[in-house]
Amino acid sequence: MGKPEMNYQQLIDVGLSDDFESFERRLVATADALGFPIISGVLMRGRLQDADVQITSLGNTPEGYLAVAKDLGEARRDPVMAKLMSHAVPVVYDQKTYVAADAGDIWEAQAPYGYKTGIAVKLHLPGDKHFLLGVDRDEALPEPGMQLMQMVAGLQLLAAHALTAADRLLGAKLNKGDLPKLTRRELDVLSWTAQGKTAWEVSVILGMSEKTVNFHLGNVMRKLGVTSKHQAVLKCVAAGIL
Repeated sequence: MGKPEMNYQQLIDVGLSDDFESFERRLVATADALGFPIISGVLMRGRLQDADVQITSLGNTPEGYLAVAKDLGEARRDPVMAKLMSHAVPVVYDQKTYVAADAGDIWEAQAPYGYKTGIAVKLHLPGDKHFLLGVDRDEALPEPGMQLMQMVAGLQLLAAHALTAADRLLGAKLNKGDLPKLTRRELDVLSWTAQGKTAWEVSVILGMSEKTVNFHLGNVMRKLGVTSKHQAVLKCVAAGIL
């Protein structure tokens, strides 16, 4: 039997996790489907260099590496963290990334625990909050090309769903009345999107142009204050609208 691959329902389940135990369990399973045995998430309020930054960690960090992983001083020296905080693009790393930043000692400390190479992404939340998600493994990553691009895209998609759950589980419970009112057509489009349909498929089902479907999705995202249709779906499902 082949290795399981990440699917859309798996992503929805991550976003709808009821508690941190199920959230982390689903994150680990989804990361494994992407080809990575370790996944680490950070919900950050403020900037990494701020004295009063608040950080909540998630994932399956190996027991022996927990103390190092939670060391704020080491995090501020970490070149992967530095790149994530300064650029809105995914970071692919290996030993050379750390050596080039004169931080080879950090890589040497983390490599024995499975952090030899990996991918990390950062997403923004309102209120100066950031969500960072990374996957790591011993095995070298593929050379730049389609396979590596698919891994990066998969992690970005997972991060979009995980961000919603992390923010919801750490914040106040979301109620239907907390969200702005959506039109019937916007809800129709979002409902089919929640079932994994593409904009083109939704356009055929609802008898409208693909441009109109994307127009409705754009309106929904603006109203809900999210940056992707996946976050919009999860926010509405969590509030009981879908």
